[in-house]
Amino acid sequence: MSQPPISFGEIEMTVEDYNDARALRAYTRTHFPHLMTPLERRVTEYIAPIVSDATDTKIRKLYEFLETRDGHAEDAEVMNTCHTPFERRIENAMDRVLVERRSEIVENRCPKCHRLVRTPKAKQCLWCGNDWH
Repeated sequence: MSQPPISFGEIEMTVEDYNDARALRAYTRTHFPHLMTPLERRVTEYIAPIVSDATDTKIRKLYEFLETRDGHAEDAEVMNTCHTPFERRIENAMDRVLVERRSEIVENRCPKCHRLVRTPKAKQCLWCGNDWH
């Protein structure tokens, strides 16, 4: 009998279908979003483009919030990047972070099964049940 899926960031996996690359992308996106560029954050957080010429008041406020929180992303780059499917945008951003900024990521892995655990400070493995408190 297979175990129910485990929620890991924004994805779900089972023990049987654990995929380390997929788990690492979700873990990085969840716990290290500050390693992304302003453009990457903008286009991986929202499916639709959030740009400066928004006429809707809520979208305009969201745009201003994102500019303050993340820094500036050029409207043309946001629009161009949004032509790429949403899941692929996430993969591209996480792959770049994992290549260029891997040393800044704290990969917390289970000492028993070596899979990623839920958070950088977790001391229990969702995958094998190991507890190292």
